[in-house]
Amino acid sequence: MQRLVRFLAVWALACLPMQAQHLRVAFVGDPQVDNETELGYARKSIYRELRERKDLDLVVILGDLVNDDVRLLEPSKATLDSLPCPWTVVPGNHDRDYYIPKKGRIISIDGKVDEKRPRDMATFTRVFGGPDTTFVLGGIRFVMMDDVRRLGQNGYEGGFREDQKKWLRKVLEDTPQDMLAVLSVHIPFREFKAQDSLAAVLRTHPKLLMMTGHTHSAARGRLALPGGPQVEEVLAGATCGTFWRGRKDENGIPEARMVCGAPRGYYLADFQKNGNYSLDYKRVGSTQEERLSAWQDGKGKLLLNIYGGSTEGNVSVKIPGMKGWLPVPRREEPAPEVLAIVEFNKTLGRKGRINNPLYCPLRTADSPHVWSVTLPKSFIGSVKVRYSDPSLSFTTTIQPRMLPQVQAIQAAP
Repeated sequence: MQRLVRFLAVWALACLPMQAQHLRVAFVGDPQVDNETELGYARKSIYRELRERKDLDLVVILGDLVNDDVRLLEPSKATLDSLPCPWTVVPGNHDRDYYIPKKGRIISIDGKVDEKRPRDMATFTRVFGGPDTTFVLGGIRFVMMDDVRRLGQNGYEGGFREDQKKWLRKVLEDTPQDMLAVLSVHIPFREFKAQDSLAAVLRTHPKLLMMTGHTHSAARGRLALPGGPQVEEVLAGATCGTFWRGRKDENGIPEARMVCGAPRGYYLADFQKNGNYSLDYKRVGSTQEERLSAWQDGKGKLLLNIYGGSTEGNVSVKIPGMKGWLPVPRREEPAPEVLAIVEFNKTLGRKGRINNPLYCPLRTADSPHVWSVTLPKSFIGSVKVRYSDPSLSFTTTIQPRMLPQVQAIQAAP
């Protein structure tokens, strides 16, 4: 019955009017709830926001609805069913049944222990139906696939089976060459172990966009598969952020900043019927315009963390009294927000840190979307920022904050 319901839902999507010239889709990564409390966080934040939006034509969940406890898949689906628009989901590596004890509990839906049984998708398939599906909506070909390939008994890697590659090739060959194909999976293609055979499949279609989750960081850039075309790959980040940890906001939801410095969020894609599209990163719970943070050190250095920025992005700034725009180079360096959290974690001590409600388990790592420059002189006041890449552009004015110190994590939004 579940397979029939899924088929009818996809059929209904495909039968929507095709004359519309604009299609808005939310691509949502990793709610990854581990228990009822975290499911409550998701319902009060990302799911509530999606339910209250009136401008969405489709929601795509990019895997890891749950964190190994498949008993939470059905209540997650019930919440998705409350959305006012169609939705679809691809499975993540944590959406699979687990047949050995984990954290002192049994995760499999039937409560049975079988330490020789590999993880499988028994519950996911029962709740959501088969993982690989495709439909056309608003003149765009959408393809959703499971790219979590089993490795050993309970390990995994990113990739497709041979039968999946054959199916994908047929789908792309049957898609008109001038139609955009959006391929949504969980594990980023850049993490696939073997890319040659996939590149041979993707070469069959000239207009592709790849949407992924998994990494708990937001990132965008051109992916050059061996011998294949360069296509844009979007790592959508995680709406659980860093696993629903850290200080809580006024609604009791953990901030859970991601390792790239971006807040919990998702991507909005606006598709035109001719295959053109634009992207934007939306922080959960914020206004649409909150796309970046700006920092200064009091000595003229300016840092910009552009949450939805691409490695192709161009940034320039203008400050009062400056003539023209000053280019700002992208830097491979940690985001200021992450440095503040890492320093704050050190004040908590090693013992008892895990159980501290303010602890957010971040590590210092370079962010793919930080731009910085030393301005000609120290400045005080607002700065005008201009950002552009092939899929996202905006101009805004922002008041930089002083680079965060250890205590800043308590106050900085």
